[in-house]
Amino acid sequence: MGEKTSSCLWTSVPQISPAPCNRYKHAICAYNGNVYLLGGRGKHSLKDFWKYSVVCNKWVKLDCDDDNAPDELEEHSMVPNQGVLYVFGGLRDSAYSDSKTPLWLFDTAKEHWFYIEEQSPLSQNVAPSNKKGHSAVVLGSCMFIYGGYIDMRGTSQEFWRFDMDSRLWSLLSIEQVGPGPRHSHSAITHQNYMYLYGGLQGLKEQRDLWRWSCHSHTWTCISTSRSRDSSFFQSSTVQFWLRTL
Repeated sequence: MGEKTSSCLWTSVPQISPAPCNRYKHAICAYNGNVYLLGGRGKHSLKDFWKYSVVCNKWVKLDCDDDNAPDELEEHSMVPNQGVLYVFGGLRDSAYSDSKTPLWLFDTAKEHWFYIEEQSPLSQNVAPSNKKGHSAVVLGSCMFIYGGYIDMRGTSQEFWRFDMDSRLWSLLSIEQVGPGPRHSHSAITHQNYMYLYGGLQGLKEQRDLWRWSCHSHTWTCISTSRSRDSSFFQSSTVQFWLRTL
């Protein structure tokens, strides 16, 4: 008898109206049985905000028009933590974007936006400027943001930590060994580590894999026995698919 085949399958989710339009450079994350989709670019920059219920198989358009909601965003990030979505970066380059920290919070229970400066009485002297194509992950009670590019200033290797309890930013020191300046890469977390892969350094695609320890605060380049032939940078899809196990 042959070996049992895997039952992992991709299934296209029907795009029943209402549903998001075709786009790229958007941000997406999952929390508590829902998938959240924000902004990106279609024929123009977008600021619409959507929630997809996995159980109901249905899209719902959420409010993104109040004063505390973000403007049109591209190549931004969005990560969930304890009922709040943290959206960072993606503003178009302007004097306005240079004068503020582009961080917005969305309460998933009350379904409303609030801006970080209105929630914390603590003054912040250090905070990141607007970025695009960066990565954002959550480890413990902190969000970590790496790299990206800053319009007119090029690719960044800044590594920022945002404490979600104190709501304060910290710029982590740049190590001699590390991923270096890059954007359009991907990052995930596992246990107490952040893993970062690929992206662009200038116009050159990368295929290196890095691991950062939240205990030792050090980067390690991971060598694998087999490497793929091509390099990769961040990508996005037009259709919405579910993988079933």
